[in-house]
Amino acid sequence: MISDPRGIELTGATRDQADTFEEIIKAYLDYKLSTYPALKELCENAPDFAMAHILKGFLLLSMGTTSTVPGAKTCADHARGIDQLTKRERLHLKALDFWILGNTRESCSCWDEILFSEPLDILAIKLQHFSLFWLGEALHMRATISRVLPHWNSSLFGFAQLQGMHAFALEECGDYGSAERLGREAVERHPQDLWAIHAVAHVYEMQSNLKAGIRWLNQPLSAWKDRNPFKDHLWWHTALFALEKGEFNQVLSLYDEAVWPDDKSFYLDIQNAASLLARLESYGVDVGDRWNSLGVVSDEKIGDHVLFFTEPHYTMALGRTDRYGSIVKQVNSLEKLKQTKVEDNKRTVETLAIPICSAIRDYYKEDYVSAVNQLLPIRYSYQPIGGSHAQRDVFNIYLIDAAIKSNQLDLATSLLSERVALHPNSFGSWVKYAELLENTGKMSMAKQARDEVNRIAMLA
Repeated sequence: MISDPRGIELTGATRDQADTFEEIIKAYLDYKLSTYPALKELCENAPDFAMAHILKGFLLLSMGTTSTVPGAKTCADHARGIDQLTKRERLHLKALDFWILGNTRESCSCWDEILFSEPLDILAIKLQHFSLFWLGEALHMRATISRVLPHWNSSLFGFAQLQGMHAFALEECGDYGSAERLGREAVERHPQDLWAIHAVAHVYEMQSNLKAGIRWLNQPLSAWKDRNPFKDHLWWHTALFALEKGEFNQVLSLYDEAVWPDDKSFYLDIQNAASLLARLESYGVDVGDRWNSLGVVSDEKIGDHVLFFTEPHYTMALGRTDRYGSIVKQVNSLEKLKQTKVEDNKRTVETLAIPICSAIRDYYKEDYVSAVNQLLPIRYSYQPIGGSHAQRDVFNIYLIDAAIKSNQLDLATSLLSERVALHPNSFGSWVKYAELLENTGKMSMAKQARDEVNRIAMLA
């Protein structure tokens, strides 16, 4: 049987097909646009190559829409009909079946089982890392990399990407020093690794290190043109650093040119765009009619529940464009998901997705007390809805603004005190804090806050 460069057997592949598959894996790890077309062609030419068809199913599901589920099921059924699958391939197929059912936690268990005996399976590592991210399982992400790392060495392809995944997991677990070191080493070893670049950007975001973040992501807009929409998320991070520095015109330019240059429907683009506009408006920036196209796309997504973290972003766009009837449909559709047999999904929908979406709806309906009442009790429990600390932070911004607008000023002051402690270089947060302190007569504290605003404005 043919094996890949890491010694893993591949059922039904010729040597040339295995070599092509390896190039596809490289493209997949680098977020290349060429990945899926090349894999589709390989599957057409290699009907008995089990892992090619299984990976095609995984890539279809990773698009984050229920519309690709039938295609993924076809891939799974095709692979099931291939004789003499290896134990590893059967487990990948089982993971694909669970994912088709929306049970990615069980998929992750399958990938764990693979990695106990095949720790060099870079596909199992990456697919699990992706799925754990959207489950909010940072500790599991870190554990997987720690477990397989001793079996790897730097001569194996995928080692740099493994370091990048390790860096991101460490960052989400709060180990910023190790995350920065490993992420930088990964990028030095393999400059094409967008995930490692992304991991280091997260470190600087969490540390409120604007100078380092801006330098780290200093790329021309022509960079990464051959990459899939994940590149737009890096531009979102670039915009976040400009936002925190108070360079709002730069943020709007990045939004128009890189974050949302065209009407899109990919879940990550919607997340990026909605959260960036919400942050801008929180800081008092006029974003013009930019919500309109986002509202149209979000309206079209109602009922397409895959990644629950995306749901509040639909609500942001729908609420901001006065599509309250659409939000009713969205929440009703989420209510039906409470009947799902997948306990993980039921729990996340019930305890997080519905309350957060409802709070954002009420915020735009100017029922700020209701928004506070729904967000405040769950603000330490957002993680299972998925995404990163940096992405979930937008919910905290809504809570702060709702507290201010509902005249719950002691609460708002407390929340902003927390915020500037965590984001000491956030221009907009200090401005808001200073204004609140002035309005409540805390003039000495307000002066200190204004001094911080001036300090950040002077950052080179």
